[in-house]
Amino acid sequence: MKDFSSMTKEELLKVAKEKGLTVNSKMKKEEIISLLSGTEKLKKTTRKTTQKATKTKKILEQIEKSIENVITSSQYQPSEGGVVYFVEPTKDLPYEYGDTKIVFLVQDPYWTHVYWEISYKKREELGLLPRGEHGKQLVVRVYDVTGVESVFNGLNANSFFDVYVNDYTNNWYINVPEYDRSYCADLGVIVDGNFIVIARSNIIRVPRGSVSPFYDEEWMIVTDDILKASGLGVLHEVVGSGMMIRALELPFNISSAEFVSSFAIPERPPQRKGFWLEVHTELTVYGQTEPDATVTIFGEKIKLDKDGKFYLKMYLPDGIRNIPIVGTSSDGTHTISIIPIVEKKTERYEDIRK
Repeated sequence: MKDFSSMTKEELLKVAKEKGLTVNSKMKKEEIISLLSGTEKLKKTTRKTTQKATKTKKILEQIEKSIENVITSSQYQPSEGGVVYFVEPTKDLPYEYGDTKIVFLVQDPYWTHVYWEISYKKREELGLLPRGEHGKQLVVRVYDVTGVESVFNGLNANSFFDVYVNDYTNNWYINVPEYDRSYCADLGVIVDGNFIVIARSNIIRVPRGSVSPFYDEEWMIVTDDILKASGLGVLHEVVGSGMMIRALELPFNISSAEFVSSFAIPERPPQRKGFWLEVHTELTVYGQTEPDATVTIFGEKIKLDKDGKFYLKMYLPDGIRNIPIVGTSSDGTHTISIIPIVEKKTERYEDIRK
């Protein structure tokens, strides 16, 4: 740094103007020196910063070059005298894993969600190739297994209903008829009028959707003695009761999320560009007959409840669909056939304004 103190005011003004600084003759000599000194310090700091950045860049380039050389020379194989570790780039999760399974999840007291996968080998075995074009009907059969959860074998359910699904998807939302019940689902296919099970799901319990019928419960009050015994007394004294309640709620929220996510990772929705809209439709078919009668839909026998009621939901594509329902009396002497004919037509309009 130059010694500006030995220079005259005129010399200082000249130097300042050469450096492009705004000065005038009315300024004191000390002010001009201070201005020039600040400029010199700024240049020195900038120069050091630039030098450090250049040095850092060179070091990073050397590290990257060394890694590339190691990978190229080793060809992903252990080198002599040591092991070369190579971390592959991350990849997207696969659409399927080659398994045959169905997973049942609870959404709320009224809705559940199932997702499934059928391996290529299983599809070959059942003639379900090519996917979605084999002409066979996939069905998710939902069983009410309340009270028989531990001994359920597919034949001893309280009741069941069928949901007809298409083979172009691998998941479905299902509306259950009753809450506070246990359910299990079979993924199957109808072959020659028979239901062939492909995979059976886990058993779920749908929560209550109304106020609890128990009105004489004695609720525990969290006292200071209980907090101290649990080791949370200090926290209670510091944050107060309001924050304490929120702190106690947090672990339950976390564990619930972890519990739901632990079953599996649901299908990732396809990436779309811009605005989009999807609409799907389902058809609900229900009825009633004598409790000891036999009822078939599409040639398949369905189970009636104690009042002779039956209920099922199915996917409804565009077009005309005949739904043959046949009821036969217990002695086989009387048969009634009812064939609802359902026509669905979807129109799509799109308006893009620029």
